[in-house]
Amino acid sequence: MRKLLLLLCLLSCTQLAVAQRADKLKKTVQSLISRARVGECAVSIVDLQSNERVDVQAEVAFPLASVFKVPVMVELARQMQTQQSPLQLSTPLIMKAADRCIGSGSLQHRAVGSSASVQQLIEWMETKSDNTATDMLFRRIGLTSVDTYLASLGCTSSQIFLTNRSAWLISLGQSSDFRGLKPRQIAEKWNRLDRAARLAAALRAEKENQSLSLSDFQTLEDRSARLQTPEENVVVATAVDNKLSSRDLALVLEKLYRGQLLDKKWTQYCLGVLGRQTFNTRLPRSLPREIKVYHKTGTIAGVVNDVGVLELEPGRGLVVVVLVDQVQEGDEGVAERLIADIASVAYKAYR
Repeated sequence: MRKLLLLLCLLSCTQLAVAQRADKLKKTVQSLISRARVGECAVSIVDLQSNERVDVQAEVAFPLASVFKVPVMVELARQMQTQQSPLQLSTPLIMKAADRCIGSGSLQHRAVGSSASVQQLIEWMETKSDNTATDMLFRRIGLTSVDTYLASLGCTSSQIFLTNRSAWLISLGQSSDFRGLKPRQIAEKWNRLDRAARLAAALRAEKENQSLSLSDFQTLEDRSARLQTPEENVVVATAVDNKLSSRDLALVLEKLYRGQLLDKKWTQYCLGVLGRQTFNTRLPRSLPREIKVYHKTGTIAGVVNDVGVLELEPGRGLVVVVLVDQVQEGDEGVAERLIADIASVAYKAYR
């Protein structure tokens, strides 16, 4: 009986220590956010050893920017693993004029008709955040496939069906649904639409602009940058974007790292791609160099994100998701520092 009582006491003390650690970390994260004064922030931290978690605004769907490229890759890998898609890593895809999207990545500048393998496109999508590569892959797996898959995992906030090109065209008012409207009016009209109407509008925007050249596309963006205020850019960019909550993102990353989404081959492949990320001024910034970080950044006007898994030791992961919204022009560096600081305190709490 004495041994049983001692065991129960030890278990109770351990549970108390766990609760205190998570509570202390949450207060530290909230303090960092408050001091940064950089916009709205959602955070989810999950220690995959103890299952402790810290959440701040975790149920709210935030704009993802290029972070949406992670679930696109996972769904593509799932389709290839299950042979639901005819694609293989070696499959060549031909870039059409309507695939080219301005912004991140260099694929847009290659000649129409250029070929790249699925494997190359995935690598560019994640490590270089190439918008054109992403759109070529997203269209092939189906624009509604990611939301359907995430819903099957229990994600309730997923709104991922916009290609980079369609989101950009709508934000510029370059479609019959939004032509002639100012940025705030575009955002307001978009927000009034239900999901089906948004998807239909996105498809129309792409169809109506199939013949838009890359140079004309860039000219529209440059003109918009001259005429619109930074505040207007933030309003429209954060409205017309793919969205997901930090809790749902953490769930996807947790299941990916644990090998619960894909078989061993495809799990290692996806983590390997995320581990070759070239933009490392956020989550990994203040961490020891020996800590492996599998992550993806995302940046548009008003949005600075980074999400990933810190590998504290082989097989032991710490999920860290930080989404920062409503970042004003000039404060992007502050948002990056905030993300780095949150990753650092999370690492120190669980190392």
